[in-house]
Amino acid sequence: MSQTKHRFALYAQNHLHALGSKTANGLILFRNAEIQVIIDASKAGKTAQEVLGYGGPIPIVAHLQEALIFKPDVLAIGIAPIGGAVNLSWMPEIYLALENGIQVWAGLHQFLGDFEELAPFRNLIWDVRRPPPGLKIAQGHWKTRQSKIILTIGSDANVGKMTTALTLQQHLTEIGLNSVFLGTGQTGIMISGRGVAVDAVISDFINGSIEAEIDKVDGQAPLIIVEGQGAVTHLGYSGVTLGLIHGAMPDACILAHQPSRLKDDYGLAIPDLASVIQLHEALMAPFKPAKVIGVNLYSKDMSLSDAQLECQKIYDETGLPVEDMVKLPKRIVAEQVVRSLFPDMDH
Repeated sequence: MSQTKHRFALYAQNHLHALGSKTANGLILFRNAEIQVIIDASKAGKTAQEVLGYGGPIPIVAHLQEALIFKPDVLAIGIAPIGGAVNLSWMPEIYLALENGIQVWAGLHQFLGDFEELAPFRNLIWDVRRPPPGLKIAQGHWKTRQSKIILTIGSDANVGKMTTALTLQQHLTEIGLNSVFLGTGQTGIMISGRGVAVDAVISDFINGSIEAEIDKVDGQAPLIIVEGQGAVTHLGYSGVTLGLIHGAMPDACILAHQPSRLKDDYGLAIPDLASVIQLHEALMAPFKPAKVIGVNLYSKDMSLSDAQLECQKIYDETGLPVEDMVKLPKRIVAEQVVRSLFPDMDH
């Protein structure tokens, strides 16, 4: 699917690292060719590769004034602060960007467009988390969809469901299946240019909000891949996950799992994968059969050999194709998607 190309400056002031700049990091990974410059005074003079271990030679400068020579047309707020509030120390540089006609994309819970001093520039501001108007409860449109739906799910929150979805899309493209990715969090929406931030939607409308986004692109490709959020088994984020499951009404799910994580951030044990799979399939059973058909391993803290052993262990336990789609890509999960949902396709 075509996507408008941009010249991004990523705003990660004093926060460019694995956890502090998750939005910037996602754009670096999945829109790399469009990233012109990163702003972080604490890392100025270095490159993305030197700081993050990926991203290549994207330069880092101290302030927006220096970034202007790279002629960006979008300043993306790449910081993901807890609570999603705007740091007022960012405002002079945001204002400078807007004065120079540069769009500002922000995925914060506090909306830049609501700041009175930025009112003259509201047409240049995209508050990605602002819920769309006219939200409704789910209408049941899944019964007449043209496209098949994949939803990424997780054995816990923060195990790479967005990365799973976007990497799966890449692998499917490589084997000849076109798909549309729908973002459901601020980073996924910035990467794809479409979607809805379901964590900012009133709970009654979560299901309907993702159904409406699917309706917009239904039929544009054989497959729509919906980015998952939270986890059904997570005490804090189960609600948004269930809303996504029953709003997307997927034909199949891909499970993201970090084997080295034994407990979640509440100190509760991560359930075994067989019960996680059974639970998700049971939640879909009142409506239609929807199987978990593959597992993506999130093995960032494991050696390649340990990751391979874990893949074999999970395969023995579940019978499903499993791979680390980023570190050890084999495309076997993508091939399973084709076999399961598009059995007549040659590949």
